[in-house]
Amino acid sequence: MNRIITGITAIFILAAASSCCSQKNTVGKEQQLSEKEVTGTITAIENGKDGYMATIADNKGKTSIVTISIVNLQKSGGTFKRYAIGDVIKAKGEVWKDDTGTEHITARALTQIK
Repeated sequence: MNRIITGITAIFILAAASSCCSQKNTVGKEQQLSEKEVTGTITAIENGKDGYMATIADNKGKTSIVTISIVNLQKSGGTFKRYAIGDVIKAKGEVWKDDTGTEHITARALTQIK
């Protein structure tokens, strides 16, 4: 009976110790953030809480979704501006791809192209 209690106690101690260990951030290669610049025409806008998401199509037909937020632009020294469908802009920021392969960019700098 003592062996059973000792075994169960050991299992609980190991479980408790392993739950306290820090775990490494294992972001997959496809989820690692990098910096990118994209230029294109805004084809759609989805309004959000502190900004909006703009779908941008470049001159080759590739689309990217750019998150344009007041907070992110202010943190990086950029200026927030509301653009409209049809405007041509250049956005620079961190890029990542979702499960469908669509590029998402968190805008840190924006420029309107005339």
